[in-house]
Amino acid sequence: MQATTPLALHQTTLTIPKSLQFVDETADIVRVLDPAVEASSRPGPQPWSSISILQSHYTGNDNVGQSILGKSFERRWPLVDVTEILLFEHFTHNLSKFFDFCDETRRFEIDVPRRARTCQSLLAAIFAVSSRHLSMIKRDFDSYIADYFYHRCLQNLIPELDKEGSSCNDNLLAATVILRLLEELNAPLAGLDHCHHSLGTQAFLRSQSSGGPGTGLQQAAAWAGVRQEIYASLTMHRPPAIKATAGMLDSLTALQDCAWANRAVNHCSEVLEFCFAETRGTTARYDDLLQDILQWDLQRPDSYDPLCFLIAENVNTNPLWDVRMHTDWHGKETSILISTCELTSKVMGWQYITLARIALTLHDPRASRVGLDRQSSWVRINDQARSALKLLCSIAVSNPKTPGAIVVACMGIKMCGDLVEGGGEQQSVLDVLTRAETAHGWPTRDLQLKLKEVWAGRISVENS
Repeated sequence: MQATTPLALHQTTLTIPKSLQFVDETADIVRVLDPAVEASSRPGPQPWSSISILQSHYTGNDNVGQSILGKSFERRWPLVDVTEILLFEHFTHNLSKFFDFCDETRRFEIDVPRRARTCQSLLAAIFAVSSRHLSMIKRDFDSYIADYFYHRCLQNLIPELDKEGSSCNDNLLAATVILRLLEELNAPLAGLDHCHHSLGTQAFLRSQSSGGPGTGLQQAAAWAGVRQEIYASLTMHRPPAIKATAGMLDSLTALQDCAWANRAVNHCSEVLEFCFAETRGTTARYDDLLQDILQWDLQRPDSYDPLCFLIAENVNTNPLWDVRMHTDWHGKETSILISTCELTSKVMGWQYITLARIALTLHDPRASRVGLDRQSSWVRINDQARSALKLLCSIAVSNPKTPGAIVVACMGIKMCGDLVEGGGEQQSVLDVLTRAETAHGWPTRDLQLKLKEVWAGRISVENS
């Protein structure tokens, strides 16, 4: 038996406590891993840490502890671990913005998460799109988590779709629209997009009454479907497969900010139907579409007037304009929820009407394709398209709190980014694409590479 070594005289000894209490620091770890959670978290203990602390106090056969736990936490959301909590909050605080920017009631931020509590298909769709998005913006987030939740969603969703009356199920419609966002994140902007879940959205909306979507969530999902088809139309160079119904358009009679933004969305959809139709459109239809855009601009509410339009002193280093929108405060009773929607709807209204202007400019049926006037005609068209694209990118950069704005800017770059001239403006376009990928998870890398190839080829031709 070895002899024990006595402690040195200068060492301090501590008394062993009679009991230890372990504190759950999960909330702090989550805030470190995901800044979005930190920004949206309220001060104080998180729900899951409260449960852990209570359980550490009331263990064994403590009747009081069991009673408190039973009453307080028997009814709770079906979230089983910290990962699911992170994914759920990421959708609520971040990804819902891609759906709600033209809906002042914020149904995808408020109503959809509430519905997901009792709908496994919808909950799994939320988990799937959140994990895919986090894997895009955080390189250390496991991308296989998205695959797991996606397959879990399909396992729940497909049997539900086979049930009678499923076409009227708002939860399944919302899940399908959410899965389409996941599909957009998976498909490069300059690559192939299969649009499988867009077909599902089409089937749901066709099954609705001839007057159009009825419930508030159906309306919100239908407008989201229209916007998603604009993206698919530009990616695949085909007419949008989902269009606003007469009932949806009738709801736009009011001059509210959100309604005016949806008018811009509808104008853009109609323009793309003209541009990508199998048969070439008439000049009369072109003039009607151009007039719709001009009327939107002339008749827009005063609230749509930009807060500023500034040009940098050094346009070589900072070629984009400063075009900021502002929030109207109609009094103390105006909620932050509504004011946020007002801001995003103005930004997105301007983005979609500008995108429509670019598409219509590039498909001018009066432009000469042959002959001596061809060059001057296309110089004019290219100048107009470049100017509109510059406005599109400027609005996106000037209003960073509206993530959808930069996605629409990427659509415009996809259409005419090759026309951009000058190293400064080309770099600003690449910066927009880079920000869309790094900050918002939008796959733009292939488009960046293609643009660089086109611009480099133009320089080599000019120098030859």
